Amino acid sequence: MAVARALHRDGYEVVVVDKADTPELRQRAAVLPVGVNAVLGGYPVDVAAGAALVSPSPGVPWDAPELQRARDLGIPVRSEIDLLLERCKGRVIGITGTNGKTTTTALVASILERAGVAVHLGGNIGLPLLDQLDVVREGDWVVLELSSFQLETVPSPRCSIGCVLNVTPDHLDRHGSMETYARIKERLVRSASEHAVLGYDDPITRAMATAVSCPVRYFGRTLTGLDGTTVDAGEVISVENGRAINILPVGDIPLFGAHNVVNVLAGVAVSRAASVDADVIARAVREFRPVPHRLETVLDHDGITWINDSKATNVDAAVMALQSFPNRPLIWIGGGRGAGTAVDALVDAVVAHARHAVVNGESAQELESALRQRGYASTDVVTDLRHAVMRARERARPGDVVLLAPGYKSFDQFRDFEERGDVFKALVHEAIATMGEAR
Repeated sequence: MAVARALHRDGYEVVVVDKADTPELRQRAAVLPVGVNAVLGGYPVDVAAGAALVSPSPGVPWDAPELQRARDLGIPVRSEIDLLLERCKGRVIGITGTNGKTTTTALVASILERAGVAVHLGGNIGLPLLDQLDVVREGDWVVLELSSFQLETVPSPRCSIGCVLNVTPDHLDRHGSMETYARIKERLVRSASEHAVLGYDDPITRAMATAVSCPVRYFGRTLTGLDGTTVDAGEVISVENGRAINILPVGDIPLFGAHNVVNVLAGVAVSRAASVDADVIARAVREFRPVPHRLETVLDHDGITWINDSKATNVDAAVMALQSFPNRPLIWIGGGRGAGTAVDALVDAVVAHARHAVVNGESAQELESALRQRGYASTDVVTDLRHAVMRARERARPGDVVLLAPGYKSFDQFRDFEERGDVFKALVHEAIATMGEAR
């Protein structure tokens, strides 16, 4: 819709198509500008014949037959993010990675705002910036969270600072192999003009330095002997030209989990690359609060803490969530739709960290079987998230953390991870209210 509006403003005759035809889509079509035509309910494979440009939604595979047909006809296929980067006047910070993108992107934007500069946040987070480019000025910072689905559509993404956090198995059903997936992520730092920021702890991202033509800054807990951001004696430090600059104590970071310490290291590295003072960074980190659906506290009630980490849509994210509460007994809620990746590490983490597991959705039987093979018998299998919350409420005891960190995509029951997280939060409040009435 953002592309339709932008190209309509440019004077193009725009046609928007969708294979579905739902009341929601009709409502969206009704608010498009006059002169933009919407075709719902299906279209032929050569729907783009005669067009000057085709722009697919990020959810459309880049090799979809309709797009291949357009290319065969010599029609440019360009994404919303490609058009945004072409038109943007500001200095772009692009952040990608399998896990931690949203938290790190939001943190960097918060730090830059604390520094008093004009900041615009977008990409895979918030509202489409293509609609808002008229307020972006030269010298403004534009901070973009960029997914692999977006980056695969831009051969050379233009940015001043590019950051790759990590690369672990995900979306292999779309990209085919880890090698292809990593190459797509690497585009962001290969095209960066001022600085590349790379996760040092991950050998895949660390190796991307060989493809970079601008100065490299690293971040990570294992970083030694190189410039970058790390932890030393309980302090977040930035090593620059061999000199260590103290940023803030690790204990001042207001986020759960060791992985969020690494996200803060990344945010600090990017912010120092953007020339933000250390004291400003420290104040912004202390003031930062979790992004929704990322280890978000839903409720503390009767000594039980309910945590929403619906964004844990892959194995590595769920493992990190399970490791984030080392001093609390855990009830884990997991399951959903797989993405072609092995779940052994997730099952191992559940065995190691959860006193009880409640599995639901398409993968429930797979998970229950894998847990049983590990000798883990404290498992409930339920049909859906509602029943998972009900069962977790029955199992929880004072002192427990009930953690939704599915390790799977949400599409078996929900539109996206955000809807899943919102439903989870509503179900938790409903379950606690019902428990109160029963008493």
